[in-house]
Amino acid sequence: MLVSKNWLNEYVTNTLEASSLEKELTGLGLEVESVSSLRNGISSIVAGKIVTIEKHPDADKLVICQVDVGKEVLTIVTGANNVYEGMVVPVALIGGKVIQGPIKESKLRGVSSFGMLCSGEELGIDSSVLNDFEKYGILPLPETTVLGADIELVLGLDDDILDIDLTPNRSDCYGIYNVAREVAIAYDTNIKPLEIKEGVEDASLITVNIEEEELCHRYIARVIRNIKLGPSPLWFQNFLRSAGVRPISNLVDITNYVMLELGHPMHAFDLDTLASNRIHVRKAKNNEIFVTLDGVKREVTEEMLAICDDEKTVALAGVMGGLNSEVTENTKNVLLEAAHFNGANIRKTSRKLGLRSEASSRFEKGLSEDNTLIAMNRAAYLIELLDMGEVEEVYADSYPVKQNIPVIYVEVDCVNKVLGMSISKEEMINIFEKLDFKVEERNNILGVTPLPHRIDITSYVDLIEEVIRIYGYDKLPAILPEGTTNVLDQDFKITLGCQAKNKMAALGFNEVITYSFIDPNYFDKIRLDNIAVERDAVKIMNPISENQSVMRTMLLPNILEIASSNYKRQQKDLSLFEVGRIFKRAGQEKPLEEQRLGALILGRDIKQWYGKESVDFFYLKGILRSLINSLGTDFRLEREVENKTYHPGRCGTILIDNQVVGIIGELHPQVAAAYDIKERIYYFEITLENFKPQTVPQYNPLPKYPSVERDMAFIVPQNVSMAQIKSVVEKAAHAENVVDYHLFDVYEGAQIEADYKSVAYQIIYQDKNKTLTDEKVSVIHDGILKGLQYELGAKLR
Repeated sequence: MLVSKNWLNEYVTNTLEASSLEKELTGLGLEVESVSSLRNGISSIVAGKIVTIEKHPDADKLVICQVDVGKEVLTIVTGANNVYEGMVVPVALIGGKVIQGPIKESKLRGVSSFGMLCSGEELGIDSSVLNDFEKYGILPLPETTVLGADIELVLGLDDDILDIDLTPNRSDCYGIYNVAREVAIAYDTNIKPLEIKEGVEDASLITVNIEEEELCHRYIARVIRNIKLGPSPLWFQNFLRSAGVRPISNLVDITNYVMLELGHPMHAFDLDTLASNRIHVRKAKNNEIFVTLDGVKREVTEEMLAICDDEKTVALAGVMGGLNSEVTENTKNVLLEAAHFNGANIRKTSRKLGLRSEASSRFEKGLSEDNTLIAMNRAAYLIELLDMGEVEEVYADSYPVKQNIPVIYVEVDCVNKVLGMSISKEEMINIFEKLDFKVEERNNILGVTPLPHRIDITSYVDLIEEVIRIYGYDKLPAILPEGTTNVLDQDFKITLGCQAKNKMAALGFNEVITYSFIDPNYFDKIRLDNIAVERDAVKIMNPISENQSVMRTMLLPNILEIASSNYKRQQKDLSLFEVGRIFKRAGQEKPLEEQRLGALILGRDIKQWYGKESVDFFYLKGILRSLINSLGTDFRLEREVENKTYHPGRCGTILIDNQVVGIIGELHPQVAAAYDIKERIYYFEITLENFKPQTVPQYNPLPKYPSVERDMAFIVPQNVSMAQIKSVVEKAAHAENVVDYHLFDVYEGAQIEADYKSVAYQIIYQDKNKTLTDEKVSVIHDGILKGLQYELGAKLR
């Protein structure tokens, strides 16, 4: 928000300095990001009038001007092609300075030049606030400008601009007059009341019919007769330019001036282009083509609010007017609009059309209904001030939804308790009265009624903020917080998810985050059985699109989409994981949520570690083991043959404590082909809900007694898994004496009968209280072997 120091001085009696303003406004919560000067270092530039123009004798593109600067007439040579006799222009005198540097006496093709005629650029004026005629060539000044007057005063360049970073709740300060209220509080002075032209509410000239009362709370219309369009006075233009707005014409300038001054947008219609004296505020017609003021055809929808006459749409409420009711140079009568529109609806309209205006940005932030009439009366006053039309005394005011200005009660003790201070009741009342809030005192309770434009004041905490804002944040005492602190135990599920993410990242995987909404066609792409429970997904009642119409029942489809997108972009070494929630019906009225972890890997060159060109099932199994071990437990695998998503014979069910927690394997080649991936894809997905909180690790001293190692080689049928062998060993062994065991050899060959394999284990025995004897070890060893023979049909080799 750009705020002119000179403009603030129009309302506040004290002469303000920019550095002081910056400090005071920031202290009040209106943070001043920067302060810039419009002077730009120029000097000795005055207003002059071109008396005569002669062609240069030796240059076709140069002319010799005699310029009256008040005290003398100067000869100045220029190459500008827009000058004419009688034109009043900025003149840089010898010894003066423009943006490009100092001005010296010079000769141009033999003719001495005693100064320079200046363009807007040479004065440091931003070209965006100049019209096309002013941008190119010498800058014209009004004919009434006093010759010899300092150009800084003429063009308002003796000004400082404050760029204020407003917080969303202070939408009222998008009006410079309301910023001036804050300045008056800071300097403990009075603010000048706005001059307005009041009228009488009467619908005899214009009738307003609001059909959508929730979208338009108030609409005021007033007629201006015999409009005289033309440029605004220079002082008026200077204020607009200081706020970054380009002057256009006196009528448009007034609506912009009121918007900048009060923060309330307005709009003007050519009254004679309206089909009737009735204004309708209704929803637009679906698929209607409407041409806005910028000449663009736009397709509107029935969700958008429109301003219409009896026959047609003439404006999109709060966004932009229509070309069919534009005020032109032929306009004689004008209908002036001031209204209050629903901010959320304006935001939706603006975004859908890709059309954002100064008006829409203000309506989006929220305005006061009460401010609507003030804006209309202020515009009426300015129209008469600039003598540009006859303002009708009557106006139409449709106000179906009245602004509720509540009385907010706050206890004095509560204010001090929250702030940790001891501010007296009298001081609080004084602060509220400075803000022009009405205050009622009842014992130790204050009933406060804020001003209508302060729509951010809705509860007692807002009043507390106002107290400390005005009293001074710098007066808050620097004390440590008091009270007891309670350490809350973190949810184990959250902790588990974080642990799993950290471990997967440490293992070299990249985390992805995907939507919980998926396309039901994904189930076909991953070859899911028609009767699979995962197909019974929760459907979304109002999906964004068909591609996101059901809740996911597994993480695999989304991770595959990410992998496919990267693979198509030549990223063929991928290791991805996601920790997220899936949603299952499971016969419940409400879906059950599960936290899962899915991990995918393909094409990764691991030759430097593993001696292979790419990953395989066993590599991913090692990743899985590292992950689950880090979570404080272990797992076993059982062969899975029924799952069509995975390659037959290369898939296993993951079990922890005999409970299925997930699946791991190589995805079926048809699944890879469905996602345009020509590599083998390995994937596992586990349910984190099945993990239990880890117990605190206990220290075990190093053993004092030696261990005994025994090897055991035996033959078992081919279909016996290592998990089955492990289970038998654990059941048959004495837990206090078998401290470790591991597989070290698997053999299949000519010396082993068909459909059998030879496996060899090393088993380590130890007793922490004494040295084990060979006899004791043999008893345990034989017990393990008998268990294998009995349960798995093993034969000692």
